[in-house]
Amino acid sequence: MKSVVDPEAKYARSLLRPTTLLIEEEIFDLPLTQAIRGRLPQAEVVVVERPDAEKLQHLSRRFSPLSTLLLARHRGRFLKACPGTDESYRCCLYQILHLGLGCNIGCSYCVLQGYLNNPFITQFVNLEEAFAELDRELERPGVFYRIGTGEFTDSLFMDPLTGLAPRLLDYFGSCRHAVLELKTKSVAIASLLDYPGEIGETIVSWSLNAPSVSAREEGHAASLTERLQAAARCRRRGYRIGLHFDPLFDFQGWQDEYRRTVALIFEHLGGDDIIWISIGAFRFMPKVRDELRWNHPRSNITAGEFIRGRDGKQRYFSAIRRRLYRFLVDEIKSYAPEVFIYFCMEDQYLWQDTFGYAPADNQELSHWLDRCCVRYREPAAGAS
Repeated sequence: MKSVVDPEAKYARSLLRPTTLLIEEEIFDLPLTQAIRGRLPQAEVVVVERPDAEKLQHLSRRFSPLSTLLLARHRGRFLKACPGTDESYRCCLYQILHLGLGCNIGCSYCVLQGYLNNPFITQFVNLEEAFAELDRELERPGVFYRIGTGEFTDSLFMDPLTGLAPRLLDYFGSCRHAVLELKTKSVAIASLLDYPGEIGETIVSWSLNAPSVSAREEGHAASLTERLQAAARCRRRGYRIGLHFDPLFDFQGWQDEYRRTVALIFEHLGGDDIIWISIGAFRFMPKVRDELRWNHPRSNITAGEFIRGRDGKQRYFSAIRRRLYRFLVDEIKSYAPEVFIYFCMEDQYLWQDTFGYAPADNQELSHWLDRCCVRYREPAAGAS
């Protein structure tokens, strides 16, 4: 009889399992520090004073970033606006809860490889300060917040080690003016499925791509089938599901491959299960190109036809983006005509060309997504 492998257990073997813990001295006794230590009893513990960028580089010559986790205090604001780059490109005004840095999944296109000067995957452990800041921010009357943790790291890839997701659910489960979105390419969902409390309107989202892109460019990510199986399990538990096609790639045979991915989605989910789908074409800052080619010499994703956008990023020519967008939107709508699809950082001309309508500004796009949330039961988009 053929054995059945639990995809979550399979993926857990590729999660970060550090052999060294670098711990800032001042946060050594914090509860999350001690919880992570308890889950890594064999790891070497090295206590360090607050390291600056130069000291981090020095430490990286002694301790491999591939097998080291840094536990640190975050000293700035935890809640940050999404770094939308230029007013010419519509941004949904997402808010980022900044609880960690870095990821070991190893996607070739990851924007972080050109921006971070910290070589170590880092977990911020001063959670009570984060929650105190949220308490103050969420008191603002008349403001609804869409908050995610997946901008500077994957939201769940390290959750079996940190146990962070249940702490966030404890906080956001009863929030009246905010919704939490956890974005991932992992299937580390055990703590979400087993959570005994109120999950509120929490959204669990997966990044998806064409099968060959996933296999070739997404490192240790779970397979597309595994991600969608995990999404279906989360939906049965009551979570809303988000999907993100970002970045889309132009390559030979892309139509057939993205068609296969869309078909796979609706083998596992119904249109009513999905709160939103975002789409964005591949783009990158010029300084990321050299890092990408150095870190992923077999990848050819920067060899396409690009033009410098108004935000300074390299983007596909608009005609290429238009083909990608029209095709993918039509494929999705053929299965789920009512699902809300939006562009991430795209200009309003391509919005209008693809959908027949466009948000007038970032505030309007933000309002459309707010209305997608369960508390806002009006139709999502303004173009009826």
